[in-house]
Amino acid sequence: MRATSTVNDDLLIEAKEISGLPETATVEDVLRHFVEGERRQRALNALEGTGWDGPRHSRPTFETLAEEFRRLTADRDHTLSEVLHREGRNER
Repeated sequence: MRATSTVNDDLLIEAKEISGLPETATVEDVLRHFVEGERRQRALNALEGTGWDGPRHSRPTFETLAEEFRRLTADRDHTLSEVLHREGRNER
């Protein structure tokens, strides 16, 4: 879509500075930069509640993962080697 509009020069310069785009960037470049940033932010917000807390949060500990694995596999049939291993562990 082609449109002719008047853009405040100071606002455009500030937008270029904030975005880190060069002075030669067009209005379209600046708009694209901010739209892509908003899309990324919305995608991150959509991950909220899915179990992924983002890059700044700690990852689950081994103990937490092992406990969840034991819970998930508690009702399945064990292989003979697993049964023998458990029996040997219980004898210690």
